[in-house]
Amino acid sequence: MKKEKVICIIPARYGSERLKGKVLYQINGRSILERVYNRAKLVKSFSDIYIATDHEKIIAAAEKFGAKTIMTCGRYHCGSDRVADAARKLDADIIVNIQADEPYIPVDAVEKPLRMLIEDKSLPVTTAATKIRKTEELYDPNIAKIVLDRDNFTLYSSRSLIPYPNVYFSDKKPASLKKVVFYKHIGVYLFRKKFLQRFAKLPVSYLEKTESLEQLRIIENGYKLKVAIVAQDSPCVDTLDDIKRIEGKS
Repeated sequence: MKKEKVICIIPARYGSERLKGKVLYQINGRSILERVYNRAKLVKSFSDIYIATDHEKIIAAAEKFGAKTIMTCGRYHCGSDRVADAARKLDADIIVNIQADEPYIPVDAVEKPLRMLIEDKSLPVTTAATKIRKTEELYDPNIAKIVLDRDNFTLYSSRSLIPYPNVYFSDKKPASLKKVVFYKHIGVYLFRKKFLQRFAKLPVSYLEKTESLEQLRIIENGYKLKVAIVAQDSPCVDTLDDIKRIEGKS
């Protein structure tokens, strides 16, 4: 059986809505983008890693730390649309989109959903999630929450608290987090290349536009999104406060 070729593309937009050029901000001497790239390099299954961007500053920064780059010039609604454009001419079976704002993404958050995709040829796309352990993350709209069925397929994802705990829960008591399990999405998508191109041709869906979450385009159009649950957290960067908080723990 032919071994599937896996390529990673990190979409890095310069004009971030919350913090312009955030991927070039440094955490203890290294940019967020370089840290994401270095995490990707730990995944042995990747045949190649590219950074796809719309800005010369990101190209220049990426080339300084040895990354291959692809300039993308279109207008994209989400990172996966940029990845789809960058991947069109690449020889690959599986395209892994690692978002550029998760500088400590666990290797397991890539390798575990990748194994799922390789072992089950019927899956078009997979992703990863982890348990929410901090009360403040429950109500943070920058944290995408995810609800799963019993087979770990996505039922819904939202910036709001889901599922809503009607009983046996108090956010004033951390122990309550053990009674009601909440999951947060980790910024990685693993697409079969053919499905990635199909995804990019789908119109932006109503729920995707409402929540500003690209995974909703997948499930709203009737496709299955399987989720690998991993133990390690993956702090993402949306604000300067996030950078300060992560620096203090690094």
